[in-house]
Amino acid sequence: MGNDKTFSRRTLLKATGSVALLPLLHCPAVLALESARTANVQDYFHSDWPDAFRRAFEAAPVVEIPKNVVCDNVNSAIFMPEGRTLVVRGRIDGNGNGRFVLADNCHVSGEMSGEIHNVILDIRGSDCSISQLSMSGFAPVALVFIGKRAPKTMRNLTIDKLTIQDANYGILRQGFHNQLENVQITNGHFSRLQGDAIEWNVAINDRDLLISDHVIEDINCTNGKTNWGIGIGLAGSTYDNDYPESQAVKHFVVANITGKNCRQLVHVENGKHFIIRNVTANNITPEFSKNAGIDNATVAIYGCDNFTIDNINMTNSAGMLIGYGVVRGKYLSIPQNLRLNNVLLDNRKSAMKLRGIQISSGNAVSFVSITRLKLLSASLEMHNQPQHLFLHDISIMQDASRGAALKLHFDLRKDVRGRFMARDETLISLRNITAVNKNGQSSVDIDRIDQKYIHVSALNFSLPDKSTKR
Repeated sequence: MGNDKTFSRRTLLKATGSVALLPLLHCPAVLALESARTANVQDYFHSDWPDAFRRAFEAAPVVEIPKNVVCDNVNSAIFMPEGRTLVVRGRIDGNGNGRFVLADNCHVSGEMSGEIHNVILDIRGSDCSISQLSMSGFAPVALVFIGKRAPKTMRNLTIDKLTIQDANYGILRQGFHNQLENVQITNGHFSRLQGDAIEWNVAINDRDLLISDHVIEDINCTNGKTNWGIGIGLAGSTYDNDYPESQAVKHFVVANITGKNCRQLVHVENGKHFIIRNVTANNITPEFSKNAGIDNATVAIYGCDNFTIDNINMTNSAGMLIGYGVVRGKYLSIPQNLRLNNVLLDNRKSAMKLRGIQISSGNAVSFVSITRLKLLSASLEMHNQPQHLFLHDISIMQDASRGAALKLHFDLRKDVRGRFMARDETLISLRNITAVNKNGQSSVDIDRIDQKYIHVSALNFSLPDKSTKR
């Protein structure tokens, strides 16, 4: 008996029940139940596409726009119920007043063929995603929007593989009223925009934001709007030289950005605890967004604390501006605790006089570290004085007609900005510095410094023998 295969009554009933169900798996009723999980929006259309979408979302968790189908005149709000997915294989058209409002766990995917024109994707929930879409249209201010109507707290937003072109703003976040955590915006292609490709504005409550692997090109504000025309912009709220966490945009990474043909590529105001790395830029010049009132710089940083900029490669471009937070002419905060590493700026083929790298920094108990910097036909200009300044492995060549290659303006005690200077027990470490003009002559300008306020150590300018130190 031990080797006999026997069935208990319970086992037999279970087995025969499973066998009995097998024919049902392919019967029309079961197939209809499965297909009901996806609704073709065409089946619900009479004369009004927004109404068709609303009824389709009530009928099934997934709503599909088939390829070659155009849903036009989408000019009102369509609220996606929680847990719904919109698959766009065709096209959605509107006049700028239409929007899809994403609640919790809502998803919009174009599967690499879907198009949305002049219709907004308005994110108001957690665990949402937008992917593989082509978006365009100058009618709305922004094509993807996260604003004050969103819930108090949202989490887990993924935006991936969007192609956004011929529009104002691509992605716009107005973050003062709520909090968004764990955001990934990746693999985008932004071109021919009037506004910013990605603007994360007054996002003082957000954290854990990744903006990476984007191509940004031809950003040119010609409509006279102030402060439009930036590649990627992030901003906190009120400037404060004490840098309170509650007022700063913070805990974010901007990485793997390729940009060209714009006035300003990466911009941060009043930020803390962030990293900008792996940026390749070409033709970042004042020819773009001429009346927008923004500085010309590949990377522009205003009034920020505790940040790293690493591996930046710029050609025929304005370099970097790292400076004060200023409001109505008042200097309110100065950058501190920053690292700048592995930077190349090559403007040898540029016919324009472009900005090199200009850094203002200061405050006691703060540091600035600049390492592995190579500038060709550009200058490095330092203003003010943090407590610790490290300049190591610096190579600069600038045309003599454009001034000194290296300018160190430490003595601002009679300047209104001098109130940010660290004056006691300061340390400046300069090592392996080459700063010359095209003829190999020394090209260094250092303000006179009262030794009472500064201690210089490890000073070693590496200059050609025929040049003279200054």
